[in-house]
Amino acid sequence: MSDGDPRTKALAALGLVCVSSTVGILYKISQATSGGFKYSTTSAIAIAEMVKFGMSTFFHIGDASHHTDSEGKVPSAIGVLRSQLSMSAIGHIWCLAGLYTMNNQLSFYVYMLADPGTIFLFKAASTMIVASIQCFCLGKQFSGEQWKAMGLQAVGMVIVQYNPCKSEARYNPVAYLLMSLSAVLTALCAVRNEYLVKNYKIGLNVQNMVMYSGGIWMNIFAFMFLPNPNSTQAGLGFFDGFNNPLAIGVVFANAMIGLAITAVYKYADAVTKCIASDVTAVVLCIVSTFFFELASSVTMWCGVLVVCFAVHFYTSASMPAPRAPAQPPKAQQARELDLKQATEGSEGSVVDTPEQEEAQLLGKPTK
Repeated sequence: MSDGDPRTKALAALGLVCVSSTVGILYKISQATSGGFKYSTTSAIAIAEMVKFGMSTFFHIGDASHHTDSEGKVPSAIGVLRSQLSMSAIGHIWCLAGLYTMNNQLSFYVYMLADPGTIFLFKAASTMIVASIQCFCLGKQFSGEQWKAMGLQAVGMVIVQYNPCKSEARYNPVAYLLMSLSAVLTALCAVRNEYLVKNYKIGLNVQNMVMYSGGIWMNIFAFMFLPNPNSTQAGLGFFDGFNNPLAIGVVFANAMIGLAITAVYKYADAVTKCIASDVTAVVLCIVSTFFFELASSVTMWCGVLVVCFAVHFYTSASMPAPRAPAQPPKAQQARELDLKQATEGSEGSVVDTPEQEEAQLLGKPTK
């Protein structure tokens, strides 16, 4: 919806910037001083998935596209579920939910190793990883301009993260490895999403309901049976730590981020989301320099600008070329050319009218 109201676009982008910045800051400040988080990160995501499941169910029931006069809203919504879903579709959607579950927990761990500004800037600059996965798995093609933009993003990220005084990176190589792994998981999520869209005709609310239900049981399973390196201690209960407003804020922000992204795509476009992501990365870099020990320098900010420019270069290269105006058929063009030549004639000459041409054929004198 690229031709929408500019004010609506701006509000949608502002909402995404606010929610994304809040997520980055809350993930960092909700950690314990001794390391790890003061609450179970698996239970936090499970609760957030419950909230999102409830919202998706509400939206699906209220969707007027399947309402009929002979059937109530709830029976109609259940009928749509039965008609659109199959065991195969549920399996594929839960596979996507599993990827999101792993990526969410990995993100918590990465926030213990790096600052929010670096993490969000790395996400913006990791397009090359995502594109490589899509090329390998889906055979997706990218233009030369897009590959150049992705290479420029990577160069900008190196400028940001390299400390020339110490001749080393700002963080431990493990942090960059895990951020790269998170980018790979993000790319796999995109691949799974594209597969679902192409092979199954399932409404967005229905797909979200199934995906969030999978996220609920997967995170509860992880809480009960898997060790969690993100928590300060292994004996944390499911609701332990949620008397802290920061933990509640993490749940709320995770529940809202999906709505914010959906609003941007509905009321704006991908370019607006790109701009919002850039603004979020810059805002978090500024916050990180003041509160999270990110050493600021001219070199770092030049690298930030390079990444932001490269992201927009990639976005503009991805936009479809403007359609050329329709050309008339060749025969019509030829007739128009002949007519033009007949009416204009050669320079300095007089063109015979149809009456004069007829008189010449009959041997009559012409005027």
